[in-house]
Amino acid sequence: MKSAKPQVNHSQHGESQRAMSPLQSTLSSAASPSQAYETYIDNGLICLKHKIRNIEKKKLKLEDYKDRLKNGEQLNPDQLEAVEKYEEVLHNLEFAKELQKTFSGLSQDLLKAQKKAQRREHMLKLEAEKKKLRTILQVQYVLQNLTQEHVQKDFKGGLNGAVYLPLKELDYLIKFSKLTCPERNESLSSHPLYFWDLLEGSEKAVVGTTYKHMKDLLSKLLNSGYFESIPVPKNAKEKEVSLEEEMLIKSEKKKQLLKTESVKESESLMELAQPEIQPQETFAFCYV
Repeated sequence: MKSAKPQVNHSQHGESQRAMSPLQSTLSSAASPSQAYETYIDNGLICLKHKIRNIEKKKLKLEDYKDRLKNGEQLNPDQLEAVEKYEEVLHNLEFAKELQKTFSGLSQDLLKAQKKAQRREHMLKLEAEKKKLRTILQVQYVLQNLTQEHVQKDFKGGLNGAVYLPLKELDYLIKFSKLTCPERNESLSSHPLYFWDLLEGSEKAVVGTTYKHMKDLLSKLLNSGYFESIPVPKNAKEKEVSLEEEMLIKSEKKKQLLKTESVKESESLMELAQPEIQPQETFAFCYV
């Protein structure tokens, strides 16, 4: 028995082998759809430019044939047939010029849309960078304040609006704070890298945990609202009150001293201004 030949679906094969249209070809090779359409329109404008030039040449030739006919010159059959198509050539030329105008308008519109999209993309990128910077500054503020003992006590006990943190997680945060908040004499070159890894929430190891875990912890602290108004410790309040009282007493004493000196100065001026009283002579008036 002869083996059956595999059937080939010629229609499907033909469709797969069918050449792509110019637009499909441009889209497949372009970096972005907008770039593809721009290239497609530019190519269309170039083709139209050549087409218009050829039609104008044909128009001039036909006008020459018409002039020769008017002057009584004999033309061959092909030339006579070409002259009969003069109106058709004019119509094609007008249509090609209108099409060129349309394509030019599309090109300008596309260029404007591209510029608008680029501006929007730039603004979005700028806003994203600003958001990152704000987040980094907020994280720095949280980490710097975590070095204070009374803040650590609040998170250990879940006091004064602070969320409760296990000692292990608090230790991670304190270690990360020391890592990312350098002393004055330390170099700042490597510290931004810690924040980029933190914002990305990568699985890379850091201070005994991962950046992803650190990001979750810091998000928890930022969302708690505790750092929007950090409670002042009691002893610090007392010191502040005593300092205010001391300043107030000093101010009152200074006012009293100035008042006393002002009174004394006024009395001295009054004494200097008072005229000396001279003894007056007694005159006797005699009446006759």
